[in-house]
Amino acid sequence: MLELLRERHRFGGYIHVKLVAGSETSQIDRLTALASRVSLNFEAPCGKSLAQIAPEKSFATTLHDFERVRKLVVLEREAQAHGKPKDPLHPGGASGMTIQFVVGASPDTDRSLLGTITELKAGGGVHHPHFSAFRPISETPLESAPAAPALREHRLYQAAYLLGEYGFGPEEVVYEPSGNLPLAVDPKCAWALAHPENFPVEVGTASYEELVRVPGIGPLAARRIVAVRSSTAFRGLADLRKLGVVTTRAGGFLTLRGRRLQTTRWTEQLGFWAPEDEVGTHHVVYQVSPGTFR
Repeated sequence: MLELLRERHRFGGYIHVKLVAGSETSQIDRLTALASRVSLNFEAPCGKSLAQIAPEKSFATTLHDFERVRKLVVLEREAQAHGKPKDPLHPGGASGMTIQFVVGASPDTDRSLLGTITELKAGGGVHHPHFSAFRPISETPLESAPAAPALREHRLYQAAYLLGEYGFGPEEVVYEPSGNLPLAVDPKCAWALAHPENFPVEVGTASYEELVRVPGIGPLAARRIVAVRSSTAFRGLADLRKLGVVTTRAGGFLTLRGRRLQTTRWTEQLGFWAPEDEVGTHHVVYQVSPGTFR
């Protein structure tokens, strides 16, 4: 099908292909040459865990195929960086790889998941990871296992973005004693609350690197602040809001000309139980995985 689209129908648009681990080397090479991006499911961060949830799969085989695709993607990117024209019919996977993990099916912690992802990304070629919160499927060995909180999947995505787009190092991610990310606050807020010595940040003089670590300020908003503040006099939170700052989150971590913009640094809704408890949640068993078609 991929060859038909590229070779016969001359389709030069974006194509994202999922590779099934264990394919022949020639098939992997051909698929990568024709795809814009290649996706590969690891499912678990190590072979021991994978054997528990998918004994028919081999972590070593998946890692071998991953390294094969990675090599081709990196070579294509390097060639384009040295002047090779882009070929829309043979993009060589230059958009990067995506990798996917199931969250909560095995005892693996968020720390181990993010640790494996950091190691996989270190060699280049990976665009971003995907996470899929575990859901019990009927007539499977894990039918009675509890579902993973959807919020846990969300927190892992947030942490992955901190590591990939915000300049955070793996050692800066804040974990609970269990090794999982806190669910009550997002990873960026957890870091900020754990490092009061870095706050408040002065809007008028802080570097981009300092601003982007403030909860409620993303890369785009941080760049806007740095770009316009030499010619714009900020009067308060309303002006920052126009630049894309989520002021309800950022205000307590900022000062403007020495004046704190908000007295409350962080508010957390009072509840009777923590988000991870999910007290009273009905055990739903699915007929097919909600993440099957990702």
